[in-house]
Amino acid sequence: MEVTLSSQLLGLGMAALTGVALAAVYDMLRITRILFRTGRAVMYVQDILYGAIAALVTFLLALAVNSGEVRFYMILGEAAGMAAYFLTVGRLTAGIAKRLRRFGTAAALWCSKRIGTPAKAFYEKKKAAVLQKRAENQKRKKNSEGNKENPLKPSQDMVYNQIKHIFIGSDKGDKGGIPKDDTKP
Repeated sequence: MEVTLSSQLLGLGMAALTGVALAAVYDMLRITRILFRTGRAVMYVQDILYGAIAALVTFLLALAVNSGEVRFYMILGEAAGMAAYFLTVGRLTAGIAKRLRRFGTAAALWCSKRIGTPAKAFYEKKKAAVLQKRAENQKRKKNSEGNKENPLKPSQDMVYNQIKHIFIGSDKGDKGGIPKDDTKP
């Protein structure tokens, strides 16, 4: 197969575009790392997966352009496309992601200060009141358990209840201790 200069330039251009696309995919991974602070293990897994995908894409590009032959100018074209992306759009996206992270951190601190601190103080105040009420209830319970040993007199034996029974009466027909009116027919 004859390799012409125009087919090589076309391959170089396609490799450069592929490099831009690969850089854009990597930039998405980089932005998620900036915004969400992923751990090292996640970062290693992402890098390994990205490397495997980039190798597959490079192989498929070589199949499409040069019948599977990987040429130096294609690797150089991909590297140039990636460099062009990272030096232009990549800097812009990384700067925006860093600003978003700073803004998010500042907003979280503001919310914590304005909402979290008063909410925590309210919670602590209510917690103290609940603990105090619980202590009072336990004290009452302890006192009532102590009173079970010395029970009070039965209500019918108390002098006040006996006097009330004599003067007011125990008739169920009596309403509130008021005598019935005998003058009404």
